[in-house]
Amino acid sequence: MTRMAVLLNQASNLRVRIELLRRLSDGTRSPASLEMSVSVDRYADKQFEPMLSVPRATLLDMDLIQFLQALEELLDGRGRGDPPSAALEASVDPAIGLRFVGGPEAYLVELGVDLLNVLRPVAGMSGERGSDLVLYRFAANQRAALAFCAGLLAEFEKFPTDPGKVHPGEPA
Repeated sequence: MTRMAVLLNQASNLRVRIELLRRLSDGTRSPASLEMSVSVDRYADKQFEPMLSVPRATLLDMDLIQFLQALEELLDGRGRGDPPSAALEASVDPAIGLRFVGGPEAYLVELGVDLLNVLRPVAGMSGERGSDLVLYRFAANQRAALAFCAGLLAEFEKFPTDPGKVHPGEPA
């Protein structure tokens, strides 16, 4: 079974899954980046069924590192801002936005998805980035947020960030 970061809402009838798929760049010629997939599933008929899937999105290592640091601080009760929050927004391909607010017992989670990358392959529709968005907003308890953070860290560990440890690929 593929390992991925999974976040369940408080009622356990909605889940967000993030899987880091592969390294796109090792940081030697362009910023270190990863390819990820994101999906939102709902629980129905004794199983989770997909509602929305973004099979490919680009995420810079630095964006992920900053999010993980902010999320760990939030989970430890040291979150910054008023109200305290941690946000993941891809700076290269802003197809996904994820934000945790509040704590320490429960968090308001907001997941925003730009539907441009979803509608084009499914329906052949074209549009401009940011013109069609969907927002999922739900509560998650501390245990679910901790499990999600641990899962995302475990995913990220599969992709070394030290350029000395990364195979640079074939010369161009």
